[in-house]
Amino acid sequence: MAEELRHERFTRPSGRERSGDDRRGVPADERSTGLYWLFLVPFVALFVPWIFNSSSPELFGIPFFYWYQLAWVPLTVCLTVVVYRATRGRS
Repeated sequence: MAEELRHERFTRPSGRERSGDDRRGVPADERSTGLYWLFLVPFVALFVPWIFNSSSPELFGIPFFYWYQLAWVPLTVCLTVVVYRATRGRS
């Protein structure tokens, strides 16, 4: 059964089966999947420690090395919320 659904999804209707809608391109439910690439931003920002490997500037006495990493926690949450809201309800 799953194979039938896959076949129907990835084949074009031919001849009499075609509907009046003849649009091409990415299906409407898959247009926003490019937003998932935004998850690479926090990964890259934290994967290269030479960017934040310093003690200055300090924020409330906390060295940059620590507050930079901690600042990415709420930023990543906000980014996840944005991507979720843009891509939800597509199934």
